[in-house]
Amino acid sequence: MTHHPTAPPAAPLLQVYIVDDDAGVRHSLAALLLARGHAAHAFASGAEFLAQADLAQPGCVLLDLRMDGMSGLQVFEAMRQRGSVLKTVFLSAHGELASAVAAVKQGAVDWLEKPCDEATLLAAVQRAAHLSHEVAAEAQRCALLRERWNALSPRQQEVARLVATGISSKEVARALAQRDPDRPIDPRTVDTHRSAIFLKLDIRSSHELGRLVEDLGLAQDTSRTPPRGS
Repeated sequence: MTHHPTAPPAAPLLQVYIVDDDAGVRHSLAALLLARGHAAHAFASGAEFLAQADLAQPGCVLLDLRMDGMSGLQVFEAMRQRGSVLKTVFLSAHGELASAVAAVKQGAVDWLEKPCDEATLLAAVQRAAHLSHEVAAEAQRCALLRERWNALSPRQQEVARLVATGISSKEVARALAQRDPDRPIDPRTVDTHRSAIFLKLDIRSSHELGRLVEDLGLAQDTSRTPPRGS
């Protein structure tokens, strides 16, 4: 008898967290999401969700606005403080419009009034998960850039901040000499630093360096940089 290898089960399409103190709502939403091939994780409270969910992995949170214990807004704020990449869709009951609108203004992807139709819910989940993946990718990119930046020596970081402003090697040397007259540097040494910086950061231009410095919040204090041609 010939045995044919079986294909591994398909990975879930999206990671979705359901946070609602109504067991009926949790069960119905989980059943709907599972039927569509998504991974559904249900929690009866915000505290339980925050203790168990992986906030660093992309996905969507269906979060009830009003719950016993932590409210949905309190859970949402805790997620933000912890740097979560998950994106939130709030679920609200009739009469909670003001709170729902406030939640969206604070960064939630959407809010849906319970009960909501399946198509609307699934579309909101897809949109939130897509945004979450974008946020996670950007966080990963910045983490890699930060790692490369930290591999620079203190002097290279100092030079890099100045080069990122677009000034010439001569102007970089002048700025460094003004800051520390006991450690003068000539433009050729700046050029050597520049080449090493570009190599370590895997970039090819001062423009790229400027974007990197801006993305990491490392912008040079221009008040201490001499104007061009001075």
